[in-house]
This record gives sequence, C-alpha cells and structure tokens, in this order.
Amino acid sequence: MGDNREDHEYPDPDDAPRYAWAGTKNLTASFEEIDDYMNDSDPVTPDELAPFEDSQSGTPFFDPDQQTDPHGEIVDPDFQYQDDSDKSDDDELISEADSDFEAPTQPTNLDGRSKFTKGGRGSRGRGRGRGRGRGRGRPGLESGIQRRRGRPKGQGRGGKGIKRGVRKPIEPSPEFKSLHSQATLAFIEGDCDAAEELAKQAIQCNPEIFTAYSLLSEIHMARGDRSRATHALFNGAHTRPRDTVLWSKVAKLIMEIAGDDRASAYLDAIYCYNRVIGSDSSHVEARYERAALHREFGTERRAAYDYVRLLRLLPHDTTVLRNLAEVYIEIGEGARAIDYYEASIAHFQSSQQSSVTAFTWSDLNIYAELFMYSTEPGEIAKGISKVKNVCRWLLNRGEDQFWDHYTQDDREFDATDDPRRLLVPEFDRDKHDLSSYGDGLPLELRVRLGLLRLELGEDHYEEAVRHFEWLAPENTGPGGRIHDYPDLFGEIAEALRLCGLPHEALRFYEPLQKTEEYAGLSFFKNMGSCYHALDLYDEAEDSFRIIMENDEENVEILLKLATMFENADMPNRAEPYVEKIIALKRARALQKTVSRPRSLAYASTKLHKPAASPAKQAMLDPMAGRKPDTRPRTLRRLREAELNEKIQLQYRELLILKHQIEDGESEARVEWMSLAKTLIDEFKKKKTFYPMGVERHRKFTGYPTKIKAHDGEEMETMTGRLEELLDDVQEEISYTAVEYCSISFDYWLDIFLEYAMVLAIGGDKIQAYETIVSATEAKVFHDSKDFMFLIHITWSICALAVDDDETLCGVARYFMKEFQFVTDTYRLFSILNRLCNRQNVWYNNGPTQKYILRQVKAVDFSLMSEERRKTFYEERASYSTKDAAGNPIRAEEMDIALLMAYGFILFTGGSHTFALNYFYRAYALDPGNPMINLSLALGYLHVAIKRQSGNRQYMIIQGFSFLFTYYDLRKRSEFSIERQECEFNVGRAYHMLGLTHLAIPYYERCLDLSGEVQREGGQGAAEDYSTEAAFTLQGHWVASGEVELAQKITTKWLVL
Repeated sequence: MGDNREDHEYPDPDDAPRYAWAGTKNLTASFEEIDDYMNDSDPVTPDELAPFEDSQSGTPFFDPDQQTDPHGEIVDPDFQYQDDSDKSDDDELISEADSDFEAPTQPTNLDGRSKFTKGGRGSRGRGRGRGRGRGRGRPGLESGIQRRRGRPKGQGRGGKGIKRGVRKPIEPSPEFKSLHSQATLAFIEGDCDAAEELAKQAIQCNPEIFTAYSLLSEIHMARGDRSRATHALFNGAHTRPRDTVLWSKVAKLIMEIAGDDRASAYLDAIYCYNRVIGSDSSHVEARYERAALHREFGTERRAAYDYVRLLRLLPHDTTVLRNLAEVYIEIGEGARAIDYYEASIAHFQSSQQSSVTAFTWSDLNIYAELFMYSTEPGEIAKGISKVKNVCRWLLNRGEDQFWDHYTQDDREFDATDDPRRLLVPEFDRDKHDLSSYGDGLPLELRVRLGLLRLELGEDHYEEAVRHFEWLAPENTGPGGRIHDYPDLFGEIAEALRLCGLPHEALRFYEPLQKTEEYAGLSFFKNMGSCYHALDLYDEAEDSFRIIMENDEENVEILLKLATMFENADMPNRAEPYVEKIIALKRARALQKTVSRPRSLAYASTKLHKPAASPAKQAMLDPMAGRKPDTRPRTLRRLREAELNEKIQLQYRELLILKHQIEDGESEARVEWMSLAKTLIDEFKKKKTFYPMGVERHRKFTGYPTKIKAHDGEEMETMTGRLEELLDDVQEEISYTAVEYCSISFDYWLDIFLEYAMVLAIGGDKIQAYETIVSATEAKVFHDSKDFMFLIHITWSICALAVDDDETLCGVARYFMKEFQFVTDTYRLFSILNRLCNRQNVWYNNGPTQKYILRQVKAVDFSLMSEERRKTFYEERASYSTKDAAGNPIRAEEMDIALLMAYGFILFTGGSHTFALNYFYRAYALDPGNPMINLSLALGYLHVAIKRQSGNRQYMIIQGFSFLFTYYDLRKRSEFSIERQECEFNVGRAYHMLGLTHLAIPYYERCLDLSGEVQREGGQGAAEDYSTEAAFTLQGHWVASGEVELAQKITTKWLVL
C-alpha cells in the first residue's frame, strides 16, 4: 500500500490510506508474505514480495491473482470457498451446499448466446460478496472475545433473523425431476429441440442444480455447437464452485472455441482458473495453465507470481525454474531468478548422485544467462565463478574446489593441459579424463562464459575471444559450426561490436551472410558500421547499399554513406548520396503540399502532374515544383513574421500605456488591461511553452524559430558546392531560450505578473490566480528558479491584496521547500501570516502545523549522529533542497526562527505547554533574545490562568521571571520604540492577571515615551503603543469611577 507523501516529506497523518476493498482502480500493495520454497522457515525475498506491475500499463496492482468482476469488485482467486462442512454428493440432482449460484428473479438467457459473464461473473453470489474475503486481521482479543464487524451475530444481509453461511443442499422439486427426466428421454430419442426446451424449463425451475446445465451442454454438443455447449457448462459451473475438474474443463473449452481470437477469451479462461485455484490453491495444473495464459497475453509479472507459487508446490522443479527465468528475462529482470536457481543447485549438489540428472546443461545455460541481467557491482564476476563450479560438478569434478581461486581466466576449460592448466600446482592430470575439462564443456556454456567475460571489461577481452575461437568462425564449409549455431554467431558478433572490437566482430558477422534467418537489414547495418570503423569503405558501402536496395528512402543510411565519404575526403563519392537526400526532402515537402492544397487553382496544378511519384519527379528534375509564393514553409514564415510584428507593436503600445498610468492617467488602465490580456493569450497559444505528455517533464532548452530537417547541418558541411540548393530546400535551425517575438522572457513574465496584481487589487481573485497559474505552467518560466521565485513573490502579494490566508500559507511553504534550512524563509512565513487582515485559520491548522514540524524533524535528523540516524531513517525524506551535485543539503545548525515559528503555531492553537518546549529549545541557543524571553513569559502566564492549572503561583512566578528578563533587555535598547514596547507589555501582563494597580505605572511610562518615539521615527513611525495604552487606561478609570481622569486621557490621546 503506497503512502501519500507531501513534497516527499513525512507522511501527513491527515491523508487517508487507500485500501483494496475501497474500490479504487490503481492500487499499490504488497503481497501477503509467503514461505520460500527453498526453506520452510525462510521468508521470500523482499523483491518477490514487492508489488508486481502490469507489463503493458505499468500500473501496480494489489495481487497477481486479483481479478475484478464486471462491477469493479476485487475478486481474490485464492479465496477458500470450502468450509469444514461435508459436501453431499449422494444424489446428483441435489444442489451443492456451498454453491454461490442464486436463482434469478427474471428469466435468464439459457441458449448460450450471452457472454460468459452472464452466468456467474456478472452476479455476485453469497460466497463471493463484498464482505466475505479472507480475514487478515487479528483472530480475536487476548480476553477471548472475538472481534466482529458490521451487523450483530445472527443478522444477515437480508434483515433480522436471516443467518449467513453454508446453506443446506436444496432438494430438486418434483417439477424439476419430471422436466429433467423428459429432457433426458427426448435427448436419448434424438429430439434435440424438445430436449433443449425441456432442459431450459428445468433450469428455470431449479437453477441451482447442475445436472440440467450439463444436459443442455450435451445437447448443444450433439448438434456440433461447441460455443453454446461451453456457455451452458460455464453457467452451470457456478452451481459447483468447488469442482476443480469442471472449472478446468470449462477453461480449456473456452480457449478451444476461441480459435484464432484467443485474446477475446483470455479473461474468461483466467476467471475459470481463478475459480480452480480459489478452491484448491495447490492445484498445479491450473497454476501452470494460468501462468501460460498470462505470459501469452503480456501480463508476465502475473505469470511470474504463479511460477513462484508453483515452486512452493514443486520445490526445485527445473521446468518451473526455466519458465520463471524466461519470464523474468522477458521483462528485463533476469537477475531476480538467480536466487531460485542457486537454491535448487545447492539442493541438487547436496543430494544423492541419482538425482543429479534432474539438473542439466540446459538449466545451467539459463542460469548463466541470468547473470547478464545483473546490475550489482561484482555480481558478474561472482556469476562466472558459480557457473564454473556447477560445470565442474556436472563433469563429475565437484571435489576440485581449488579452481575457484583462479578467477582471472578460465584455464580449467582449455582444450589441453599444456600450457595453462599445468601451471596450477594443485592440478593432477591423471585424476580425471581429458573429456571432463575443455572438451566436456558444451559450446553454449562456453559462449556464455565468454559473453560474461566481455561484461567485465577490457582486461577480460582476450579470455572471451579464446572461448569464441571454439566456434571456428573461419570454417564456413558444410561441416562448419555456423550451420549448427547461427544464433551463437550473431550473439557473439553483436557483443564484440558493442565492446569496440569491430575486427573480431566481423569474423562472426561475415559467416552469417550465408544464413537467411539471421542476415536481416539490421545485420547489414551493424556489419557496415564495423567496416566503417576499420576504414574499409568499399565493404561498408556494399553493406549499406544492400539496405538501400530494400529501402530506397532510408535517409539514415544515406546520411551515413555521405558522412563516411566526406570524412574520408572523398567528396565525389559523397555527392550522389547528398543529392538523393536533397531530392527526398523536396519530394516529401511536395507531398505535404499536395495533401493540403491552399486553393482550387493550386490544387488543379497538382492534379495535372504526371503519374510518377513525387520522389521520382524530384530526382529527375531537382528544380521541379519550386513556387516560393506557395510553399507551405514560406507561407508559414510569412505568417510568423506578421505575428511577430503585430506582437511587438502591441508590446510597445503596452509600455506607452504603462507610463501614462504612472503619470496618473486612470483612463489608460482599462486599455492596458485589455492589451495585456491579449498578449498573454498570444503567449499561451504557443504550444512549445505548454507541452503535453512526457514533454512536460523535460527541461526547456528553447524552441525552433525556423524549420530544419534533422540532418540539414551535417549535409551543409559536406560540400560547399550544394550550399545554394540546400538553402532552397531547408533552413538552418536556431533555438532560442531567451525571447519570443523579439521580446525577452523577462518582459513576458512582467506582463503576466503585473496583470495578475492589477486583477488582485481590483478584487478579482480567481482571474488573478488563473493568470499566475498559467505563468507557472509555462515551461520557460517553470524551469527557471529565478522566474519561479518572482512568480511566488507576486502570488503572495496577490494573496495579501485579497486577504487569502490559505494561499499565503501555500506560497510560504513553497519558499520553505525550495530554500530549506534558510532562516529568512521561516521569517517570511511568519510575516506573511502576520500581514493578513483576516482571522488566519490556516496559520495553525493541521497541515501547516505538521509541515513545520517536519521541517523541525529534518533539522534534528541532520544534526544527529550516524548511529541515531539509523533509528530515524524515514526522516531523510524531508530534505527538499539539493546542491549542484544533486546531493541533499543538510542543516548545519538548529534554526531559532524555525523553533519559534512552530512554537507560535502551537501557542496560537492553545497548546501553551507544548509551545514552551520549543521556546525552551530556542532559549538554550540564545538566552539573551528578548522575544524568546517574552514568549516564555506569556506561555507560563497563559498556562497559569487556565482553569485546571496545577500550580498557578509557580507558573506566574516563572512567567514573570522571564518577563522581567525581557524587560531589562529592552530597557537597555537605544531605540525608544523598544523601550516603549516593554513598558506596554509588562503593564498588559499585570492587567491580564487583574493586578491593575501594578499595570498603571507601566502604561503611564508608555505614554510618556510617545513623544520620543514620534521624534525618533518621524512622520512614518512604524508603531506607537500610546493609543493602546491610553485606551486601556481609559477603560480602567471609567470602571473605577474616575471619570475626570478618563476624560483627560481621552482628550489628550484618543481624540483625532
């Protein structure tokens, strides 16, 4: 089951998990743990338990055995249908007790014309309903009380008093017995029509009894209608869900009647085999057949799962091993089968000699091939040693373990003892026959060892070629091995070519020319590349020309030939190929023009052309069809030029309007808005900026400003003589990533952002956000960190303009993610929320709180020792910023602003006690910070005034201790506003506790500092607490009955 992770951070507890039974289509879940077939006590490897994926769609699914019925319900084919009750088979007319077949309320179509799903898969029976899966939870509580879900015991789905479970066998009704007997008699007498009608009536009477379906199937079979017979048997099989023989028979009949259209019957046959396996999970034949079907129709991973289960039933069965290995090789994961083979090899090697024959050279060849798919460092070298060990065992030299020490070569399998085997001190030439060394090794294994040596690098090339020499590639006569092993020749040649050994590769390519099966077009292309690498130009040309004889318009081969001769300083030989390329390009351009005529007159000129193909016309007359005023590319360039000029004029007009707005001309704002929207719409029409599909995930590198074929530049450098002709066919491409329509992308972004801000200031939040989103979706902006920074800054401004606290928190999270562990991002988060003019419910809600907590955990994880990190491994997912090398950037020290931000979130949410924990952590790092001391003081005071405070006096004393520390720090400040702030805050603290007589002196000193604050800050003083202090004093004096003092305070400080 996959976790939903936000920004690849810690899992969000608010995210609900998705379970298989919830009806979702794309599910990712692990298989239930199964025992390893190699050792009952060892579990299957984690790779085997990983979720398989469908080979076509790549979509992970819950279980390879999992199927869905037509309603989308998940059906587990391994579901155990049977209960502990005995099945009654005394009377074949009695229905099966555990049948999941229910009588239809409407007459069913029994003539076999309906789909298979009509019989059983389309209707959910009692045994396969939503609520009857295999229990996976705890069987019960320790106290012995069983855990139950849903309805009370004894109450079934239908209502009160209906019991669920195995139903008693249903006795056939007298009417059924009569109809069935009449149908049987009519069938015996040869009256199939009457027998069919009577059998259908019997089914309508008692649809849960199988014998009527069986009779109907026999009737259709007697008529030769195998399709209807199979349908009838399929419908009847649902009355006997545990009859594995019946379901297997139906599955085989379904595939037989499908004929060539096997794909249409694939799912129905799988459904039948699922029924068999659901009733008997150890049914070997059903698993074999189901795996074969999965493999045939492209769901190889499900086939692999079945073969893994078969290995549990048939431990070390080499046939299953081969099938499993082949499936893994088909999906490119051959290395996953290595462990299975090694377990079986160990089993066979430890068994008696009589069982050794179960593992053959063919099995060893597959085992050796699996190492070619290994990606682990050093795994191939280990594979060579393991393969040689098994070879030695099969050659009855298993006790000669000293050969394992000689890993740099394979001298053990030389043809003769002299010279290399004799250099081994432990070697005794008289101990074993010579045939148990080099001559005893099959050629397939020898070639496999050579290919593995090639994978090890240049130091092992010589040893690899020594193995390949056994094929004697120079012997191409009737007795040559090329006729027996052409596949090995092709495999060796391709491997040598890829390793940069063209000379050795040609020794194996050239003999293959005499075989039709392996001498295809790709073969001649590869062989020509080898000739080219050896500067054998004539031979390379001959190979490439063979391809041209079969594909005259292969531009890739023409370009190879032209490039080869041009680089070899043979322009005369390159010229014909260049001209052919030019002609093909012109012909294709003409074909496009003919297919899309721009006018009736233009189309008529094309309709009266000669019957020859455009390609041949172009080759005969290179200048044919040149109409500069009608060529699509010329017209496209004209349209692009007109669009560019139009957009540039609009942009210049936009700048003029902007200056007019700055000069105070309000009428120009409406025109500017209209023109800006027009330019933005034109920008959004450029599909290159808004790609779809996989292109969205590729980095923006520019867009083509002119049309060019992929090989134009190479052709232009080949010969200067053809420059004019080349320019006539195509133009050089230029990619730009800095401007569009001669307007820099910086200015384009300005248009987007300014337009969004004007909309937001005007109150149109939706349109403003849509404009910003369209800017973020443009690849040219999305792939630039600088552009994205400006976009999100503007986004925050728009959110402030419309007081959107949710968007403010989202934008702040972007900065914290992109600039992780940077103090200013946490300060920006706080100030954006502070500037919002509405009640900010998003500041301390669940998602925001958890995100900031994950940031704190990420810093903690960075500062842990390596030992402790192993305990908290999952926290590493919170790293969201990487350096130039792609490595995650870790925090170097604890960030006080981050601790305080999280503390304030807890504080504003009422969790004052928990907030103190983080305030204390910040205090430990900076005890002389006034704000930290103030926060600690307020935290203790708020805890003290709570109703259930444990030690109220202690909390107040502790709070004032920090409060006066804050007061002393602020009193020493050189700024009067900070001194005034501390006076007000201490007075407010006393006032909150009801000690107004102690608060009044601080409020009065706050008023006395007002003049100094005003002089210090000038006309634009940031803050002045005199108004707040005066208002508080006014309320106190009125409540105390001192009206004159209240009047005096009001007149002096509160009247504007």
